[in-house]
Amino acid sequence: MAARSIYGSIIFNKMSLNKFFPIFRLLGLMVISALVAATPNAGQWHAAEKLLHSPTLDFAQARQALTSYEQLLPSDGQGPPQLLTRLAQVCFILGDLAGKNQRRQFYESGRCYAETLLQARPDAVEGHYWLAMHLCGLADVGSMVQGRRLLPRILQELHRALALDEAYDQAGAHRVLGRIYYEAPGWPFSVGDLDKSLRHLSAAVRLAPETSTNHLYLAETLRRLGKTAQARQEFEAVLISTRHAIHSPGLAEDRRQAQRHLTELGTSDKW
Repeated sequence: MAARSIYGSIIFNKMSLNKFFPIFRLLGLMVISALVAATPNAGQWHAAEKLLHSPTLDFAQARQALTSYEQLLPSDGQGPPQLLTRLAQVCFILGDLAGKNQRRQFYESGRCYAETLLQARPDAVEGHYWLAMHLCGLADVGSMVQGRRLLPRILQELHRALALDEAYDQAGAHRVLGRIYYEAPGWPFSVGDLDKSLRHLSAAVRLAPETSTNHLYLAETLRRLGKTAQARQEFEAVLISTRHAIHSPGLAEDRRQAQRHLTELGTSDKW
């Protein structure tokens, strides 16, 4: 009742309104200032987005996009989640496009952005997913020992991302888990398991059927399992897919890989 009386006096008592109005105005200006500070500069943001989604994206364009995003980051590094997500994503793209000696630096930077994002939003899919992706990148450029050391954390973060949003990034958690189970040695040496690979990649295709990499990875798992007819169908699906898992130029490489498999399987189809 006491609290209700206070609110009532503020709302209905003209004298109280006059008394508190300067405080409300100050608080309102503080809120607006905070919102503006947390919102990326619209022009610079849109320019970076245009670069990132270019159908001819190359290393130079991706590097320019990263610079633009980084310029929007506050000096304390605690930017809004949308910006941190983009920074983690573009770092992974750069790691994929970079030369051998540059890849590690982008994966390390991306891991830092993902960890910052995870601290800010521990129950959101983005931080878990991009952390897993950059750990995968570091495992790829590191030694076999480092890869084995990172694998448990990678699996943990991917399964967490899967539980939060299995469709995120074109069913990315399913796609990456499926590929890990395909590429890793089997028990007792590692976690390799073609049946698990098949389940995850089938889910990836179901959730994101337009993504070439989902079909390509599923097809390669099917081929290794001896399911040749189904594998051929998935390789053919790659040739008409419209999106790549990481960046647009990768679509052509997925199609070349699919065509190579189809040729090996004895088909006369050409792309």
